[in-house]
Amino acid sequence: MLLFKRIFKFEKAAVEQLEKRLTQRYVPGPAYPLEASVRYGGRDYSAKVQNISATGASVLVKEKPELPAGHHLSLTLQLAHHRLEIEARIAHLESRPGGWALGLGLVFPRFEVQQAYLQLLQPVVIGQSLQPMAFDRVVQDDPQFFKRVFVGESDTILTVRLAHSPVDPLHSFELRMLDYFCRGGAAAGTSAPYVLESKDATGAPAGQLVFETSGGTHDEIRQLFRWILDNLTPTVPEDIRLFMQRFAG
Repeated sequence: MLLFKRIFKFEKAAVEQLEKRLTQRYVPGPAYPLEASVRYGGRDYSAKVQNISATGASVLVKEKPELPAGHHLSLTLQLAHHRLEIEARIAHLESRPGGWALGLGLVFPRFEVQQAYLQLLQPVVIGQSLQPMAFDRVVQDDPQFFKRVFVGESDTILTVRLAHSPVDPLHSFELRMLDYFCRGGAAAGTSAPYVLESKDATGAPAGQLVFETSGGTHDEIRQLFRWILDNLTPTVPEDIRLFMQRFAG
């Protein structure tokens, strides 16, 4: 059920904080391979996700459901080979171009379902929330490069280094999401995912960057990185988005 088994393993206390913070509705990027359907009256109906938050979602269906506000139905979200069924309550129904928008309040009778949903939400939130830091707040601490910094939810920081070169100014990037990182550079040509481990986990000093982790952690970070790229907005300039896309393989 979980999208990630090794990263974003939210505990109940953290989930409560996320619910309070992520009340804003986020619109999944057009490249994000999120599919949806709703089930009521014994039938499944294809739906398109309009926006999602920690506690709700809006989906578009072609035919008007003859259902009152307060009625419960089943929402299925599918991302790659991950399938998640969530109970939902209809909050409102509105006519929209191309169909009817169902405003849904999500119901999580089991914590595992909520945990899986919040994992699915993270790439959308991170990609959609990144905003440029003001130039005068960025510490330019390396004379070889000019840094641009973008900050977003989940303690996300994207740092892009631009070389003083008219040929290929984009030199490298580092994306931090909580304690998970992905970096890439023009010279290396590949991305390097890694985690920030504690002394208890590795025996290394606290805050040690660990590049070799077992059990598929790196694969999950790479997948998270690819899904975040699917959700980036124009607040991250196109040349930077294309540069990062080179390392998504």
